[in-house]
Amino acid sequence: MQIVFMAFMHSTYAVHNVMCILFIVLGLDWRRVVFGVCFFHAIIQERKKFGPLGWNIKYEFNDSDRECALLNLQMFCADGEFPWDTLIYITGEITYGGRVTDAWDQRCLRTILRRFFKPNTLEPGYKFSESGIYYAPPFDTLNEYRQYIEELPLSDSPEIFAMHENANIAFQRQETSQLVGTIVDVQPRMGGGGSGRSNDDIAADLAEGILAKVIEKLDIDEAKQDMFEPDSKGRLNSLTTVLEQEVDRFNKLLKVIKNSLIQLGKAIKGFVVMNEELEAVYHAFLNSQVPTLWGNAAYPSLKPLGSWVKDLCLRTDFISIWIVNGPPKSFWLSGFFYPQGFLTGTLQVHARKYDLPIDHLSFKFTALPRYWVQEEYGEALKHKKFDEEVEMDQQIESPKDGVLVHGLFMDGSRWDNENMVIEDALPAEMNSPLVMLHMEPQMDLEPDPSDYCCPLYKQALRAGTLSTTGHSTNFVVALYLPSKRPQDYWISKAAAALCQLSE
Repeated sequence: MQIVFMAFMHSTYAVHNVMCILFIVLGLDWRRVVFGVCFFHAIIQERKKFGPLGWNIKYEFNDSDRECALLNLQMFCADGEFPWDTLIYITGEITYGGRVTDAWDQRCLRTILRRFFKPNTLEPGYKFSESGIYYAPPFDTLNEYRQYIEELPLSDSPEIFAMHENANIAFQRQETSQLVGTIVDVQPRMGGGGSGRSNDDIAADLAEGILAKVIEKLDIDEAKQDMFEPDSKGRLNSLTTVLEQEVDRFNKLLKVIKNSLIQLGKAIKGFVVMNEELEAVYHAFLNSQVPTLWGNAAYPSLKPLGSWVKDLCLRTDFISIWIVNGPPKSFWLSGFFYPQGFLTGTLQVHARKYDLPIDHLSFKFTALPRYWVQEEYGEALKHKKFDEEVEMDQQIESPKDGVLVHGLFMDGSRWDNENMVIEDALPAEMNSPLVMLHMEPQMDLEPDPSDYCCPLYKQALRAGTLSTTGHSTNFVVALYLPSKRPQDYWISKAAAALCQLSE
């Protein structure tokens, strides 16, 4: 936390002209507030090392932000009082918040600020962390502050960031991944010698293996006729429209994959020229990475090549089973190319059914104590007989309104199935499964204030392209999950839900 001392020392000199006046008028309170601002500045900078658990987007906070915050503090406290509402708004929404573009990062910033910059911080014995190690000391000189900071732990634990101990594991994984990636990028490409296989053999075998696993295309013409029957007003079921759009997206991706694999096989054999695009696919195969050509045509994913292909097969099976058997009792939300479209379609079905304005509808989330693995569920549906209900479907009832979804994961927390609430993650358990959810559209719904507003993302890398809604394109929907703890507790831990993992 040496950065805290440097920030405090520099800020002291920056406001030195009025320091004496405010020191006399506000005394210890002034020093506590200045120290709190400096600590806050250090925390939001250091959170970046935790990757998505720190910030969805890495922001370049700098010394000018801190100086501006302290000059505002100086200006508004000139009368010898702390106008907290003004100070908190200016600091959180403008001075620092002006740099933050992601809506969920803005929520996190405000939450962190409340720990270090509010009236309670002036109370005797107020601590910045539960352990009591971190606090604003009641000292008079910079040397005393220096000594206090030098006695702080050399390695900052996640505790001071109000984060779970698993955050350190996430940081170490991130560092390891970057190191391995660098090593892979710089290693020489040499053919195998002796009895070893050459790079051409490895790439060719991978291409043939993937070609054998991936289906040719999805055929919407195989769908049941009743799925295309219009309602009394001549409108096609919205979920059928969603299915058609998903089929189109997956077929475009499958075409890109098939064509590149066929051309790569020919290029390795010397039948066609190995152009730059095919060479990129070739090197991606040798590194067990998803080719950029495929990634650009696909859904967001951080999986390595083997897991990505397996996941693609599960997704196409999910859509194929829907085409043949009709809508499943529970939808694999992670399996959609564009899950936001499915959720909008669900709202539209409800709006048409009850003749309601869709812009007044939102989801109520009810947790069901069941964990379904799509691989098992899909396999059961593939082998079911006509008009027969698989065993897993017999365990649940189809909801009157809304849909059941499964296959989600928790990040930065876990689901307590005994008490049916969100709870702290277990040590070293990074991503535990989330139970099945009933997503029921309701009119002008006001969520329970005690529920945690949990963002759902498509993948662990939460950053994406900023949309006009203020959310990342990686963001799917906000889940309201029951909790026994206040919102700020989970916000500081960056607790979220994910559609898919990175492995």
